[in-house]
Amino acid sequence: MEGRKGLKHRVLEVLEGGLRGNTAARIFSWMLIVLILLSITFFLIWDIERFEPYHETFEIIETITVGIFTLELILGFWTADIRFKGHPRPHWRYMIDFMTNIQILAILPFYLGLVQHERFIELAEFFQFLKLLHLLKIGEIGLHAHRAGKEKQD
Repeated sequence: MEGRKGLKHRVLEVLEGGLRGNTAARIFSWMLIVLILLSITFFLIWDIERFEPYHETFEIIETITVGIFTLELILGFWTADIRFKGHPRPHWRYMIDFMTNIQILAILPFYLGLVQHERFIELAEFFQFLKLLHLLKIGEIGLHAHRAGKEKQD
């Protein structure tokens, strides 16, 4: 049991560490930033004719990106009992968190597109904007890590 608890704490440190956390947290945060920016860039240049030969590559990278964001959501749910310690329903609290909902809405069009592609194109375009808001989460995590570091110094 202690091994699992230790693993959960380490995973939460990476998820919540942001740009000022430990090395793994910083790498993870930078990876998320790069993936978000790549995804947005591909979305913006998708309709430009000269990039048409790269659509398959864009789709592969988008699939990998959505997979990583989905894993991040799953791990966030798994670690919610630590993140929201003392809350009577920590997993529910995680699911109603504003940034969690931004993440869900940002990847939802990908999964909806797997079911019925044509119906969700406009929805996907709208939700693509929400990936920018995911960057705010990374900044917020970095701010919390910075404050926690200052509190430890005092």
